[in-house]
Amino acid sequence: MGEAFASRFDFVATWFEDVSRRSGVDLAATFFGAGAPELHDDLPAQVGVFAVSIAALDVLERIHGLVPDAVAGYSLGTYAAFVAAGSLDRGAALDVLLTAERLLEEDRRARASHPGGMGFVIGLSKSAVEAEIGGGDVSIGNENAAQQFVLTGERDAVAKAIERVRPKALKAEMLPIGLAMHSGRLGEVSRRLRILLEGKTAFRMPKCDLYAPMLGRRVSSLEELSSVLFNQISRPSLWSSTLAAMGADGFSVFAEVGAGDVLTKLLRWTVRDALGFVVDEPEGAEAFSRAMMTSEVAPHG
Repeated sequence: MGEAFASRFDFVATWFEDVSRRSGVDLAATFFGAGAPELHDDLPAQVGVFAVSIAALDVLERIHGLVPDAVAGYSLGTYAAFVAAGSLDRGAALDVLLTAERLLEEDRRARASHPGGMGFVIGLSKSAVEAEIGGGDVSIGNENAAQQFVLTGERDAVAKAIERVRPKALKAEMLPIGLAMHSGRLGEVSRRLRILLEGKTAFRMPKCDLYAPMLGRRVSSLEELSSVLFNQISRPSLWSSTLAAMGADGFSVFAEVGAGDVLTKLLRWTVRDALGFVVDEPEGAEAFSRAMMTSEVAPHG
């Protein structure tokens, strides 16, 4: 993850070295080649995804002259989206990520006897999912598409909800996540994150449209910027509504920057006439750049 960018561009290698020093995660040792056993642990994974997302953005701008007209970040991607929009310096965004990860780990340890968990449901409507999950410490944490949801809450409660919906769903399984992300269980984490960083984090209004899944729409004020940054981990993520809002505002050509292509697949469920590109390596950046300079994107605005 990120190895091709770093080997091709010195500025990416320098960026990865800076992130490694600041985070304590050796990106090259963790993610290059076959990868290290701990690459899926929370801290390395989050730092790695953030670093590669920023690297991809840098390559698009510095090599191909491409900057976004609008950005949106899925969960952890919020930090990179703030950087892409010019609302937060990359160093400040990394500081928020690292502080949030520390607080989440403290919360995980404090709740060791009743850990959080998450599971996904595909093939049911939101109302059908809500009717099946019942009460208790479980809720919809991520609305990914019209019939794709992630449940979040106390792990045993989520597991029981998954068992209830499985016979009716196309697919329903637990996820290997030990936190109740995007749930009220993390409200104290959000509160502490704000207390620790609010006065030390300089926000700017975005230089392009910045959409926030916590809101399901475009951010419109500095107050909303602050609220999204500090609270999004404890609030539901309305990704499908966010994509729909972007589509309604006329955006139809999307590039997924960073590792993977999950968001590009989700895009087709919501903005059906959109054109999506995956920029997770130099070849992807080149393909996107070529498309932007040809008639390939013309039907999409």
